[in-house]
Amino acid sequence: MNKTITLKEHIINYAKNKRYFNINDLRKYFDEIGIDFKNGTLKKYLYILKRENVIYGAGRGWYSTIKPDFVLDTKPVEEIRALIKDQFQLLDFSCWGTEQIKGFFHHVSSQFVTFVYADKDFLQALKDFLSDNGYNTYQNPRKSEAEKYVDLKKRTVVLRPSISSREPKDQSLARIEKIIVDLVVETKKTNLMDMEECQKIISNIILNYRINMAEMLDYAERRKIKEKMRAMCMNTKSTYVTFL
Repeated sequence: MNKTITLKEHIINYAKNKRYFNINDLRKYFDEIGIDFKNGTLKKYLYILKRENVIYGAGRGWYSTIKPDFVLDTKPVEEIRALIKDQFQLLDFSCWGTEQIKGFFHHVSSQFVTFVYADKDFLQALKDFLSDNGYNTYQNPRKSEAEKYVDLKKRTVVLRPSISSREPKDQSLARIEKIIVDLVVETKKTNLMDMEECQKIISNIILNYRINMAEMLDYAERRKIKEKMRAMCMNTKSTYVTFL
């Protein structure tokens, strides 16, 4: 006699080979293979599986089979963050640096870059202030300018206009969800590294440590690379997906 597979077991079978999945994709899958379910029952079993640590929450409507959260090293940007906050007390800004994720580099750089995102009207004042404090500072360089003039040496800072996101206004230390999206954009803009290296770094992060997928994709949508970021996170057969 064949054992009847429960809805809970169907969810486990669906999730077991996926690093991340969305509840809407799960519903679509069940519809396609003819599994009857009620939304209330589906959500109940997802809740139970989270409680049993079979799956883990990964943001609004997202789940993951990756247990460890990503813990970001903030030490490399604490000095510049404190400097800016002390001088521009009412300025909303966010900053991150490539040194924060150096453990995921395939080829470790000898120099690191810090990015500061703030209101475009304050970028010139920030540039003057940081330059006076010994930083090698560039104000919103275009790709052509970056290729010719940006020297990625010690204490290099690139200033960019803020991109709207769901992060709190006072989130001066960027979260990993913002960083991995910005890394793709900035790699193309400033020639930080080749794109293959960038893709491997991001894959190493998101396939080994759990991030807030909903938050990352919200921000990626604002940066116009949502589908490409989503493809990377859903692709478990290769280490990266092409962004070119």
